[in-house]
Parts: sequence; C-alpha cells; structure tokens
Amino acid sequence: MKEVIMMLLALTVIKTARAWDAEMEDIVITPSRIVETAGETGRKVDIISPKKLKYLNPKGISEVLKYSPSVTINDYGSLGAEKTIQMRGSTPSQVLVLVDGRPINSPRSGDVSLNNIALEDIAKIEVLRGPASSLYGSGAMGGVVNILTQEPPDEGQETELTSSFGTFRTYQERLSHGAKLRNFGYRINTGYQSSQGHRDNAEFNAKETSAKLTYEFNPQNLLTLNSGFSKDKLGTPGTIASPDLNDRQMNRKNFLDLLWEVKPWEDKDIELSGRLYQNYDRLEFVETPEPLDKTTHSTKSRALNLKYNQKISELYRLIFGLDLTDNHNDSSKTAKHSYVVRAGYLENQFQPWEKLNVNLGLRLDDYSNFGSNVSPSLSLLYKLKGEARFHFLIARSFRAPTFNDLYWPATGVEEGNPNLQPEKGITFELGIEKEFSEFFKIGLTYFRSNYDKLIKWQQDPIIFRPKNIDAATIQGLEQEVSISPLDYLDIKMSYTYLLAKDDKTHKYLTYQPKHKASLSLNYKGKAGLNAGLEGQFVDRSFDNAVNSRYVKRYYVVGLRVSQEINDEINIFIKIDNLLNKKYQIRRGYPLPGLSVTSGIKLKF
Repeated sequence: MKEVIMMLLALTVIKTARAWDAEMEDIVITPSRIVETAGETGRKVDIISPKKLKYLNPKGISEVLKYSPSVTINDYGSLGAEKTIQMRGSTPSQVLVLVDGRPINSPRSGDVSLNNIALEDIAKIEVLRGPASSLYGSGAMGGVVNILTQEPPDEGQETELTSSFGTFRTYQERLSHGAKLRNFGYRINTGYQSSQGHRDNAEFNAKETSAKLTYEFNPQNLLTLNSGFSKDKLGTPGTIASPDLNDRQMNRKNFLDLLWEVKPWEDKDIELSGRLYQNYDRLEFVETPEPLDKTTHSTKSRALNLKYNQKISELYRLIFGLDLTDNHNDSSKTAKHSYVVRAGYLENQFQPWEKLNVNLGLRLDDYSNFGSNVSPSLSLLYKLKGEARFHFLIARSFRAPTFNDLYWPATGVEEGNPNLQPEKGITFELGIEKEFSEFFKIGLTYFRSNYDKLIKWQQDPIIFRPKNIDAATIQGLEQEVSISPLDYLDIKMSYTYLLAKDDKTHKYLTYQPKHKASLSLNYKGKAGLNAGLEGQFVDRSFDNAVNSRYVKRYYVVGLRVSQEINDEINIFIKIDNLLNKKYQIRRGYPLPGLSVTSGIKLKF
C-alpha cells in the first residue's frame, strides 16, 4: 500500500489552486433516470461536457472516455479496430452503455464496440461509476456510460461541417444540420470515416446517418423520434504473432427510438414518459475468401419503457418504472434463440434535512430463460461544512448470460451452457469531495466489490464450455485534483489504484492494471487560441489467469492546438503518441506510433 500512502500525503501538501469547473453542478440524468444536478446525487458521475468534446476533437469516443479515473479501454489498433470499455475491474460485458437512455449492449456478446458509435451527434457523455442494476438491470456491474445526443436548436437553424485528414491516410467527414420551425424541430447528422490503418489488413471505412425529430404539443408535452443507420467494413489483422491477412468483418446497425414525455399538470411536479425502441445489429465475418468461410450473426432487441416521477412532498420523491424487453438472436453459429425480460424498478429519494439526501432503490428482473433477480441499492449524500460532500453507496448488481454463453453450438471442442445463472456482485463505496477555495477541488473515492458466480470458459474435461465457477474481490481508490491557477489555465490530475484478484487462486484478474494516472493541461488564450497537453501512465497488466505473461506498462502523451478564426471557422491539429512510444493494451495488438490529424470546422 506504499502507493496509497504516497497518494494521501500528496493530498495534504497541495495548498494553492483555483475552483473546479462549474460542471460539477451540471444537469445529469443517469444516476436516477430523471433530470437532477450532479451536486445533489449520492452517485459519482463524470461529465464530459460539450466544451470538452469541442476542444478535444477526438477521432473516436474511446479517446475521451479513457481519461475517466474508473475507465480502462481495451484497444486493438487504429481507427475502426475493436475498442471496448472496462470500469473498476469489470469485464466489458459488465459495463452498460446507453445512448439517450437506450441500452446498446449486444445481447449476443454482452459488450459494446466503441468504434461503432458515431461522434457527430454527441452532445455530452455521463459516466456513472459503480453498479446501477437497481435502475438499469443486467450489465451495470462496473458502471454505466450514457451518451447524450444533440437536440434541435432552440430557434432558427444551424449547420456544422467538420473535415479532417491524418496519418495512415485517415479521413473523417461530419455534417450536422438542425432547425426549429415553430413547434417542430429536427437535427440530421451524417458522417464518413476511412483509414488504411497502421498494419497490414487494418483498413477501415464507415458511413452513418441519424436523425432526431421533436414535436412540442405544448411546453409540458414533447414527442421525440430518433433513428439512425450505420455500416462499416474493416480488416481484422489478428495478433502480430499469428497475423490474418485475409479476414474481413462487416457491421450493419440501425435503431428506432420513440419517446413521449408529459407533465400532465402545470401546478404539480409529476412527469410521465413512455419509450418504444428497436435495435438491430448484423455482424458478418469472412475468415478466408477462397473457399468462402463466412459466418453471420444478427440480433434484434425490442423494448417498452414506462416511467412515473412525482415529488410527493419537500422531503420525498418517487420514481417508478416498468421495462419490457424482447431479445432475438439469429446466428449461423448459435442458431435462433430468444428470451423476454420483464422488469420493474422503484426509486425513493428522501431529504430528511437540507444537508442529507438519501436514495433507496429496488429492481426486479424476470427472465424467461433463467428466472428472477432482485437488485437493491442504498446511496446517500451528506453535505459537510466548508463546501465538502460525503457520499456512500451499497448495491447489488448482476449480469445475465449472453446468447454466446448459453447457446454456442457443440463442435466437439467447445459448446455453450444453457444452465448458466447470472453473475452476481455486491459493491460498497464511500468518498469525499472538497472545495478548499475558489481555486481548488479534490476528490477521493474508495470502493470494494465482491463478485460471485462469474462466468468462465474452461475445459470440462475435454469440451471447452462456460460455467459459473469464479469469484473475485476488487477494490480500489480513485483520486482527482482540479486546479486553475490562472484564468486561462486549467490543470486536472487523476490517479487510480486497483487491486483485482481471483478469490480462489489469489491471482490478479487479466487486463486490470494496478496503477493508472492521467494529467491534462488546458490553455485558453486570447483571440480564440486553445491548446492542451494530455498524458497518461498505465501500469502493466497480466495476460493470463496464472499471471505468467503480462503486457508492459506504458505512458503516452498527446498535444492539440485549435484556433477560432471567427465564430464560423475553427482550425485544429492533434498529435497522438507524441513521443512515438511502442506499446500494447491487449497482448499481440500493437498500437499506432506518432500520428497527426488536422482539420477544420465550419458553422453556417
């Protein structure tokens, strides 16, 4: 624990700084599925604001998520390569990803490919640390990422065009146009990406289009229709030890999301909402072109969400909801299967006195293929003297088996297990945030999770199949410091200590680095000049369960500069991996060296 002691000592010697971002009080939705301020919730939420997205000019969403203290990104290569998210020692399938509150995790694999999420329509990202199964059900064991898309403009019309070119012949073109016509509003986004990649057979190209339509019957009655389509093609080069120069992958996705939000009475704090949505995902994998060896996997999810939110009194708010989800899988590997989930959740928000907020939640999920699961939670926020906040959480969580876990076909070597039960977890968390002055803020959070019935694929005795056999204890500390010594300079630092071990073998869990530290310097000069320097250190992580192989520790540095010529024109340049380091996050998958991207944004 030497590193932890050093971290605590560091907190005591920082004497000067400047106030943290006012974004601490930003509006958030993810912690309770209703609109509230981040400073009033007992949950730890990171907010990636529109301002931050603007000056980062990221090529992909993983570039902004990786700086959250709780997040680790599994990155397999350059633009278009597989990128998945882990939080607080979880696996990718234990992190729930939402778009405007709509789950997008694949019921086939359980995770989300971040490279398939379009950037052009993102307005803000909320990262909820820790379990949230009491609200969202399966998958929210490590945390929840909610990606909020842009709304139509409040009035008139606006158009934004972004064009960039970079190393490895990487092109990205994005167009966003929106308008408000009386009670009707719309926003249309479209984008194109292509890259030759930094390895043989790493080519990538993608197209996506989305549209959001809103109609305001009156200020208390809003109807929103959101839809989109995307497709991409990419090479899958495999590991450097065993490269695949012919393998190709194609993805097609579309979604339709209809949301109706109503406040029936102007003089009463009551909100009703109903949502219908459908997600469709088709993956086609070609292993060799001659003779053709192709597999296809299609999944479709249809859901109905109903929510009731009422402030009963000054001391109590009730949030109640029903979710119904129908998941289908049609695969050339796992055949056709389906299951239905019926769920209800209840959130009770209490404020017994001004300085204390308490949230008591409970959710019941009933699965047609393995039965019911109950997920309770208790969180509280206590406002101490001197602009300090203390938060506490204890919660149960779970993850349902995927279609692949349950129904992978018997090949004589491997097969699924239809008798699997959900993975289970219980998490304890406490933390404190302190504003020392107008110029400085620190935060420190401790968490401990005990996971049971973890699904592990193993030989039994010859056939490779999954079983509920593993258990793990994961604990850690997350530290954050925000400093603004000058009006034009912001400094942000974070450090995460993570100890993730298997309860039976006492070995470290794979791909869970013990130490992670990030530093960013942001300069906002006069005449529209913005510059930033980001650095990140990630400790080594083990590649196998017996801890005999590991991926080396690494640190990377990035530089970005942008210049606003006027209100309509912004030019930018980014240098990733400025020091041209050779490193890997997943063993056998080298990441790009120094790469440069430059571009221009035009507003009309």
